[in-house]
Amino acid sequence: MAVIRSPGVYYEPSEQRVPPLALGRTGVPVFLGLTRRGPLDRPVRIGSEARFVEIFGEPVAGSYLAAAVRGFFDNGGESCFVLRVARTEARGDGQAELAETAHAVLLDGAGNLSLRIEAQDPGRWGNGLSVAVTASAPTSTFLTRDADAGDDRITVKSTHGITPGSLVRLHTPEAEHHAVVARVEGRTLLLLDPLPAHFASARPTYVSALGFDLRVWSLERQERFEGLAISGRSPRYVERVINEQSRLIRVTALNPGTSATWCLPAPMAGTPLKGGADGLVGLGPGDFIGYDRGPGHRRGLMGLVDHPDIDLVCLPDLMAAWEQAQIQLEQEGPEAKVGFRKARDIEIVQDAAVTVCERAGNCFALLDMPRVLPGIRRGNEHEMALRWRQQYDSAHAALYFPWVVVLDPGRRAVPPCGHIAGIIAKSDKGYGVHKAPANEVVQGVVDLDVLLQDHDLADLNDKGVNCMRPFGPRGIRVWGARTLSNDPEWRFVNVRRTVSAIAAAIEAGTQWAVFEPNGPSLWKKVSRLVVGFLMDLREQGMLTGQTPEDAFFVQCDAETNPPDDVDRGMLTTRIGLAVTRPVEFIVFRLTQRLEDQAQSDEE
Repeated sequence: MAVIRSPGVYYEPSEQRVPPLALGRTGVPVFLGLTRRGPLDRPVRIGSEARFVEIFGEPVAGSYLAAAVRGFFDNGGESCFVLRVARTEARGDGQAELAETAHAVLLDGAGNLSLRIEAQDPGRWGNGLSVAVTASAPTSTFLTRDADAGDDRITVKSTHGITPGSLVRLHTPEAEHHAVVARVEGRTLLLLDPLPAHFASARPTYVSALGFDLRVWSLERQERFEGLAISGRSPRYVERVINEQSRLIRVTALNPGTSATWCLPAPMAGTPLKGGADGLVGLGPGDFIGYDRGPGHRRGLMGLVDHPDIDLVCLPDLMAAWEQAQIQLEQEGPEAKVGFRKARDIEIVQDAAVTVCERAGNCFALLDMPRVLPGIRRGNEHEMALRWRQQYDSAHAALYFPWVVVLDPGRRAVPPCGHIAGIIAKSDKGYGVHKAPANEVVQGVVDLDVLLQDHDLADLNDKGVNCMRPFGPRGIRVWGARTLSNDPEWRFVNVRRTVSAIAAAIEAGTQWAVFEPNGPSLWKKVSRLVVGFLMDLREQGMLTGQTPEDAFFVQCDAETNPPDDVDRGMLTTRIGLAVTRPVEFIVFRLTQRLEDQAQSDEE
């Protein structure tokens, strides 16, 4: 600091500090599946199985989603996302049922449209809701000063219970008028519209604040909202209050443009909501894949682009939709209107999931395979697994086999992706993303759907299929950590996910460099930042090598940034990593020495 001699205000510039790089949270999956309720256009974060039931309702018959979520939390997962899948668009195949929201329209006292009540989410569950409207107990006062025709303000004895947006009724034995309060100033009420007639304080003229109460109920839950207003100026505006607080309904004020006299919904004892539909009939690959029509108009797998904090993708109910379609085909024949006819339809969805993960860069797909395929008998699952694996070649996906048996409440085989996601989340938190998520006990599982022989397991592991294997007292364990890539560099799940996590951290932590002067000073600053970050990762065991030079290199200089690139506004940094790889094979070499040979050696 410079020596300051005279009193005054001084400005001393300081160098802006760049925040250090850090790995983001990993092991956060999204589960796509079939539910009775819940949002259709966005993944919802949940932190427990109870929260899942609260938002998405009891499990759908034949669905594996609830079992996958339970398996995730049983195996150490802390937080995940759930994305509801349903049919929302007609495809011209004769199936009429789309996901629809149950609703009811309320009328005001003159028979005009007043409110539209909708269930919070699409689904048949909304048909079990009913709503009732009653008039609120009025808050009454009286005029203390005469009000002439054309006046837009009145003076009252007390403004208790009257707020901006309140509907007030001025009434005498001979006349009445309804008005909406624009502002409250002391004991003066400013009205939105001028008075049509003279109101004398000596009559007397009473002023009553009017509102309404709304009650909604189902067999499981009831909600009540009191003192609601129809004007958006009121703090008790019906849309604001209900849409922020209710877990059952959403409200839209229809604003028919009638006079304030009849703008409140008419009292009624109870009206059921109607028209809700689940949209689960005739599901096809397009319902899982969804669409991308720009920000705010994305759905299904295509909507995951808006959620960079998700790094695992699981599709447990892809198998449920396939199985239900096969049952329908057996019952109705080739004329059945189903979306999943061939195994290729499953591949289409899984290919889309892998593509989404590859484009995101830091995302990884945990794939299941069908339990049974047409033309392959039970007992030949090993052959089916090998055939299924040959269809994929990606470092951003892994295939797990076989299905696991859980108590739900009876014995039931379910896809393993949810349990694997929980193991990955637990491993990431306890050890780090660089640790292979294998040789871990699968909790919440009582058996495997298929028991593999050692030679079958060896063959599957060599081809890149991650198996589960029972070890007696040591439990059922994940016995593989390979991706579906044919490139040896990306053979292991932890290597791909570690590189993805490091790349995501560097991308997020160097945003400050955008629009900075592109020159040697910036290059050195970026290099120091990345080198310091990678040194920390090496100390944590994520990178291998006896020296830092063996573990990584970072180059950001004039060689990587020639003048042409600088003129185009580009900054290029070359980074090389040596990521820790897991041990797959442990070999002990034992040598037996005879006693007389040992004595001769001693002589």
